[in-house]
Amino acid sequence: KLLFYYLIIIFMNFKDQLTYRILKRFSVFTGRLSENRREKLARRLATFIYYLLPIRKKQALNNLKNAFPEKDFGWIKKQLKGTYNIVSNNFIDFLSLSRSYSKIRFRIENQDVLDDAVNKNKGVLLITGHFGLWEKWGSWFGNNNYDIWGVIQKQANKGADLFFKEIRESYGMNHIYRKSSVDKIYDLIKNNKIIILASDQNAKKRGVIVEFFGKKTSIPKGAALFHLRTNVPLIFSVGHRDPDGTIVISFEKINVESNTIEGITQDYTKKLEAKIREHPDHYFWFHRKWSRIMENE
Repeated sequence: KLLFYYLIIIFMNFKDQLTYRILKRFSVFTGRLSENRREKLARRLATFIYYLLPIRKKQALNNLKNAFPEKDFGWIKKQLKGTYNIVSNNFIDFLSLSRSYSKIRFRIENQDVLDDAVNKNKGVLLITGHFGLWEKWGSWFGNNNYDIWGVIQKQANKGADLFFKEIRESYGMNHIYRKSSVDKIYDLIKNNKIIILASDQNAKKRGVIVEFFGKKTSIPKGAALFHLRTNVPLIFSVGHRDPDGTIVISFEKINVESNTIEGITQDYTKKLEAKIREHPDHYFWFHRKWSRIMENE
């Protein structure tokens, strides 16, 4: 595999090679820092982005206002700053994971829910969202010998794409690109693999309409379709960070009794909403969650 990656790097253009080498060096640098120094670096990065590179900041503010209309602007602003901090932490965590994993403190809630699903030998769809420190969340599975496959977006920059693959493979996560054949996912289900799907982005006309914080939104229907066609168990899972730094990972069965795409999708969307209400600063508020639906109303 190292030879294969080496050949990929050789045939990259200069920009992609440079990106790869910069990320590798930054990864080595962050991996050598103590947890406290990584936290400080993440906070500084978050402050810099919040004030000087406010990409989609207005979108995030509007999403928070839509989700929590009863809250004042001071509260909204505090949660948004927390979101920037979580996103920055995710980036720094990701760079350093291969070297810092052993120092992470985890607490697992309802692990038996996941293990029971795996023991059915029907595969598992692990449904999550863009919530919390998801890189640390994902690293726990591979480091605890769960055979996981993440459905990810391929990066346009080949250097960045290769670097991200290397990091995730270092903690045991395999990859499927979003535009890969659906047959690949069916094969993995048949072979009792765990497939991670982040099913919370606005799917526009391709999705199914459900409620999120009391408002209509479009959510990808793939998870529900896979279940209805294969009877694969559906488990909802996210991880949040306690004040002492512990990463708390929880598992819940998704209610599939409705036997409908709408009912199944609504159930795990409500579960995600409940977690966000507990930890509003943990959610990635930068998606256009309701924009297309609102425009049509």
